Amino acid sequence: MDKNLPSSRRRFLHRSGALGLAAAGIGAGLIPITTLAQQVRLTSLWPARVPDEQRGGAMPSLAFRVYAKLGYGARPDNPANPGNVGDLQYFNSLGGDDTSRLQAWLTEQMSPGADPEVDNRVNGNPVYRTPSLSLNQMWSQHYRYDGPNGWPMRNRPYWEMQMLTLTRSVHSRWQLREVLADFWHNHFNVDGSEDVVRSVLTSYDRDVIRPGIFGNFRTMLEGVVKHAAMMFYLDNARNSTPNPNENYARELLELHTLGAVENYYGYIPPGQVPTNVDGEPAGYVEADVLETARLLTGFGIADSDDGAPDTGDFLFRDAWHDDGPKTILGQTYTYAGPGANEEQELTDLLDYLCQHRGTAEYVCWKLAVRLIGDGFTAQSPVVQAAADVFQSNWDQPDQLQQVYSVLILSNEFRTTWADKVKRPNEIVASTLRAANAPYDFELTSAGDDTGFYGFYWTWRLTGQLPFNCEPPTGYAEDASFWKGSGPLVMSWRTASLMIRDTDSGSAPNYIDFAAQTNGAGIALTPNAIVDYWLDRVQGVGHATAAGKRAEMVAFVRAQGNAAGDDQPLGINTSDTGQFSTYQQMLNGLFLLIALLPERMSR
Repeated sequence: MDKNLPSSRRRFLHRSGALGLAAAGIGAGLIPITTLAQQVRLTSLWPARVPDEQRGGAMPSLAFRVYAKLGYGARPDNPANPGNVGDLQYFNSLGGDDTSRLQAWLTEQMSPGADPEVDNRVNGNPVYRTPSLSLNQMWSQHYRYDGPNGWPMRNRPYWEMQMLTLTRSVHSRWQLREVLADFWHNHFNVDGSEDVVRSVLTSYDRDVIRPGIFGNFRTMLEGVVKHAAMMFYLDNARNSTPNPNENYARELLELHTLGAVENYYGYIPPGQVPTNVDGEPAGYVEADVLETARLLTGFGIADSDDGAPDTGDFLFRDAWHDDGPKTILGQTYTYAGPGANEEQELTDLLDYLCQHRGTAEYVCWKLAVRLIGDGFTAQSPVVQAAADVFQSNWDQPDQLQQVYSVLILSNEFRTTWADKVKRPNEIVASTLRAANAPYDFELTSAGDDTGFYGFYWTWRLTGQLPFNCEPPTGYAEDASFWKGSGPLVMSWRTASLMIRDTDSGSAPNYIDFAAQTNGAGIALTPNAIVDYWLDRVQGVGHATAAGKRAEMVAFVRAQGNAAGDDQPLGINTSDTGQFSTYQQMLNGLFLLIALLPERMSR
């Protein structure tokens, strides 16, 4: 395959055969996406939404739901919390009722401090070589590297970001930050396996996405537009007049700001677009895409081309820029060149897009779907309330914090459960968190010829390897996408493998369930062991269907050779070795609990 092909959604659709749908009118503005989604929901292909109480118990506690929806699951004994208390216990200590607890938890999460459980695994770890490198260093040391072991050297920032993402999701105290980092990386998706992107990905995460998570959308958007990862991924790095490249122009409008769900009007003349509540064009048309492509000419990267420095920094090339007037959504941009004032066109365009009602509704709808549930549209009351805050605070430094608060403190958040399913990374991370996994996740060595430990090759088959999504849409959110047997089976297989045997930079390489059980001060009987682990993983008071609990008790009784449900195990409970019968029995019990169908909900 030609690695120099331009990255575009059209290339991806062509490969997947979806261009046939476009030819039939779907995705070409002839059939609205919202209407298509409603039609799909009426077919037998759409899984029925079964009330949670019919799938294994009543709605879980708010503490459990918060860590399942706004984090990667609760840890029973979390060294990241004060006093090493479990996440559910910590949440419940934050106030006298759920309302005050949620407010206190959210306030704390939106002002993250030190993160020693992550930092101690990464900072000073010689295997992690790229997190502290500047963009210029990544460009010269990795993208431009031409020595031996060229493939691992050029990919190292990308591979380290995958390990760092798993480390953060499993160990970070600041779970909301990690969930939102995943959201924004998908919103502003770049494919980490692509040329250039692979070598500068650490900078994109550290310098663009993470600083903006609790800040301002407009600021983050400009950082995205000007970063080498996005410039090369969506082909704007060499966008020049008189033949502009529309690839990033399209995604700027279609994915990053206005969105195509409700705000794309196809090929109609711009003057026929209806107006919104602000009296502005409600959305964009193909002519706006082409005009945006013209405006983006000359905005590129210092990559030695045309006499430029070779640093990887953002660079505006006056000679490549289209000096003519451009009209986008009724706004005309007329900064005649040559001169630095031409760059003002991009500033003004981004300002306009970030103030637009369509952007507010689109971004807030996506956030509601990520943080609450799939059953929302841009017109849902909670989305409209969040969009009001987004739009009226478009230039404020804490804009996104205000938006998150509207969504997370809403009644919709408090009352919506099991409308979503865990995606593969959420299944793997939540299982490891429930097991109190102590692992360090890293590459095999600090050497230039580094590779992966064994768990990586199973993890990559789940369908959600971090930063490995080719189309610019990012990984899907909707539950229906992830309910197939492939993602579930491979996620369960990965989780099962990783709790049994995970190569790591530090010992142990497995979860010692036997030591945790023996140290709990409980009777080593089937009933007591099952109840201990149900409470430990699910939280005290989290009801599990009686039939499922009975099956777990029967499993422990049979595997532990106990004479009865309240009789001692008939196996050697002092042998806590990795492959002892006792350890393997408890390993199996944990998986029965951690991978319950209702635990696949969020």
